[in-house]
Amino acid sequence: MTTAFKPLTKDDIAEVLGVSLRTIENWVNDCTVPAPKRLGNRVYWHPTVFYGWLEQRLTTDEAASHGEGAVALSPLAAQAVKPVRGIRMAKTESDRLRSSERAKSEALLA
Repeated sequence: MTTAFKPLTKDDIAEVLGVSLRTIENWVNDCTVPAPKRLGNRVYWHPTVFYGWLEQRLTTDEAASHGEGAVALSPLAAQAVKPVRGIRMAKTESDRLRSSERAKSEALLA
């Protein structure tokens, strides 16, 4: 028997990260956070995928500053980030790289 879980909404993600809903939309668009999955006209994150990503981001940044290796993700958490119809994605690879580098710089300054 599997344990039921509650999918995470955009509101849940914004609350966990302490940012606005618009910031979550921007971060999805520039691939800073994993893309949600669409169910009907709503989007949800699987808790394992989101919290796995968050743990990896927080521990990898810390491990990198201490010269340690990255933490491996579970197969479910490591799934590829795929675009969700109705959410605008970055137009080019250079846009994604630029956004990623900007996010890394902001994280280092924080």
